[in-house]
Amino acid sequence: MSTRRAGLLLLTIVLLTLGVLLLAGCQQQAEGPSQEVLLQDPNYIIGSGLFKRNCAGCHGESGEGRTSLGPQINTPEWQDGITDDEIRMVIVEGRRVAGTSMDSFREMLTDDEITAVIVYVRTLHP
Repeated sequence: MSTRRAGLLLLTIVLLTLGVLLLAGCQQQAEGPSQEVLLQDPNYIIGSGLFKRNCAGCHGESGEGRTSLGPQINTPEWQDGITDDEIRMVIVEGRRVAGTSMDSFREMLTDDEITAVIVYVRTLHP
């Protein structure tokens, strides 16, 4: 094998390796912060408790949803299809959708608590 050909082969291997590493990094980033990082975030900790107390009855412990009570909120489609501001609005205003109904939590949760719930909800995945 010629020196030029060996050099091209080595370059190809290096570029493929970098591509794989970049894709792995993107996948890890898409999955969000590690559990260790989350356990140090006060919003995550507070949001977890508030979600379990106020939301899990309808949305399920992991956001898997409960038939006729609350929709599944732990799927990539749901997570990607709603903004934090829209989540906040639903928590504050409530929502009536065919087959389900969510009351307003305006009088039950402070703005900071709603922010904490949103932080926690963003970590839910099946």
